[in-house]
Parts: sequence; structure tokens; C-alpha cells
Amino acid sequence: MDQQSELAKVKGRIRALAAKTVERGCSEAEAMAAAAKVGELLEVYGLSMSEVELREEACVQARVTAPGPGRLALRWLFPSVLRLCECRGWTDGRQDFVLFGLEPDVQMAEYLLRVIEGALAWEEAQYRRGPAYRANPLPGQAVLRSFRYGFADRVAKRLDAMVSERQAAAERRRAAAPAGTALVLAKARKVDEGMRGLGIRLRTVTSSATVRDRGAYGHGAAAGGRVGLGRPVGAGPGTKGLK
Repeated sequence: MDQQSELAKVKGRIRALAAKTVERGCSEAEAMAAAAKVGELLEVYGLSMSEVELREEACVQARVTAPGPGRLALRWLFPSVLRLCECRGWTDGRQDFVLFGLEPDVQMAEYLLRVIEGALAWEEAQYRRGPAYRANPLPGQAVLRSFRYGFADRVAKRLDAMVSERQAAAERRRAAAPAGTALVLAKARKVDEGMRGLGIRLRTVTSSATVRDRGAYGHGAAAGGRVGLGRPVGAGPGTKGLK
């Protein structure tokens, strides 16, 4: 099998495995096993991609819709997901997150957004059933907004820490083998060229968060610390996260 055929086969497997979610009828164990395999394949894909393959690889666009209340948290941490996955992205309206980049990176970003969205829904449901929420005298939505901000802030910081770790590792590799930076630079140029081809002019919008309940914020931050962001590759003593 030639390299291009193998690459196409890997991407097909990634798509099939990424579709295996609890919402689609898989057990949690099956979904977690699929997630681990997706991480392994994406890492193998990135490490095996040559500059020739990169030039042939097309940029893709994906839209993630988050209609529920969790979109508040996703909007807050969206830039950190983009940095980790080396994608470009923007919001479209109140519910849609648009991703743009090389296909494996877009798949990773979409997967992470769904994992985070699901974790927030579960953690928030647990919090709402607990005494800290039920005994709070503030309006419920104000408490939950504070919870979501805490969750989003903690997850964003974890994602940014992963980016910093990866950049530090890249610096070490560059010091050992300066020629190894060519693929990284070529990848960034390709995504930038693809964005210019879209003809979309993006603008940065800043926003501020009003936290009315520090206790709820703290509970949200603790919940954000429990989200499984480091997806394991392999199962031996050398197991590592996909960073």
C-alpha cells in the first residue's frame, strides 16, 4: 500500500472511531476505547506526515453547534482549543463554532469541544443536585453562570498549559535538529493561505465575565479540573497524553 492510500485509510478509521459516542449507542467503555484509538491514530498521522503529503492535504471547515447553556463556557475557552489544535476558528451567531485547518487538527478540535460540552453537562447536573446549589440564595441562573465561568476558566488554563508544554518540547527538538521546523512552518503557511482563500475577515471581540458567586465559580473550576483532556496513547508504563 502506498503512502497516500495508507493516509486515506487512517483518516477513514479516525472518522469512524470519532463517531463512536455514548450518545450514538456505545457504552462508555467503548467510547473511551475509541477515543484512545483516535488519539493514537492522530498522533501517528502527525508524526508520519511528510512535507509532500502536507502540500497535498486540503484544509477543511467544520461547524460545531452548541444550542444549550453550555455554549457560554465553550465561547470562553474556544480560543484555547484553537491554540492546542493549531486551527483557526470563529463564532457564527450565538450557537455555532466554526473550525478551519488541516483535517486531523479540525477533527481533534471538534472532538475536544464535544468532550468538554458533555463533561460540563454532566458536572452541572451533579452540582445542581447537591446542597451547595440548592441552599444558595442567589437566582439559579446567576449561580450556574458563575459555575460555568469557573469551569471554562479552569479548562482553558489546562489547555493553555498543554500548549506551553508542547511548545517547550518543540523548542528542545529544534535545538537538537533545526531542520525539523520546516514541516511546522509549512503547515502554518498552508492554513494561513487557506484562510485567505476563504475571503473571510475576522475581528477579535473581547468580553468580560461577571462572577456573582465565588463559591459556585470554585465548584465549576474543580469540575473543570476533572475533564479528561489528556487522551492516552498505548497502555504500558510509557503511556502519555496526546498534547
